[in-house]
Amino acid sequence: MRKALLGMGALLAVGSASAAMAQAVVVRSTGPSAVSYPKGKRLPVNASVVLKAGDVVTVLDRAGTRVLKGAGSFVIDNAVNRDRGAAALLARSLSNPASVRAGAVRSASVRGAGSGNATLPVSIWIADVTQNGNVCVPRGSDLYLWRGEAETRSFTWLTESEGGEMVRMQWPPKTAGIAWPKTMLAPQEGRTYRIYDETAPDKAAEFRIVTLEPEAVPADAAALGTLLLDNGCKAQFEWLAEVLAEEPSE
Repeated sequence: MRKALLGMGALLAVGSASAAMAQAVVVRSTGPSAVSYPKGKRLPVNASVVLKAGDVVTVLDRAGTRVLKGAGSFVIDNAVNRDRGAAALLARSLSNPASVRAGAVRSASVRGAGSGNATLPVSIWIADVTQNGNVCVPRGSDLYLWRGEAETRSFTWLTESEGGEMVRMQWPPKTAGIAWPKTMLAPQEGRTYRIYDETAPDKAAEFRIVTLEPEAVPADAAALGTLLLDNGCKAQFEWLAEVLAEEPSE
């Protein structure tokens, strides 16, 4: 059972034509053909993925994540028979509704590789306090912060990377995510923020807020993943792919 959370930051970004055109995007690849299918590679409609023995390529298509194993040839077409609604739910804005907030922190069963106890979000609009990089969020959406280890109580400090007011935040036990303290330190579009656990100030993470216009956020997984990659929001791309992972075949 994997626990879930939500949350996120804000910043400036525009969607690219490639987001709309890609039928699938490569999440990861291993094996002899890995160099031909690097992470982030866009695969257009009817593209052929030719794999050798020992190849494993994970792609994010319009409905979710698929694992292709060689040897074999696979056509990336429109024949997607899985539920396409999951990506739209993950991309929903985290505005005011209490039901959305509750659903964001509720535990959820997640399919895919990795530890069965791994914590994953049920929304992609969340900032991981342990990772550097850009954080994408739709304009008008609330911003949440997320931590992977949620069993114990902890305290973190948040400030702009250039200095200024610092805010101390408490994480209750078994809480994976908390709201950004916007009444004390309002998040600003395009700004970079620094956050660290007060027991380890030398292990700070910095993330930059990238704001997406709500109408530019696509509902299908491949286009959404491409949009995240185009804006440098790599951690959210990984979350999207992991949460939408299909049940591995026997």
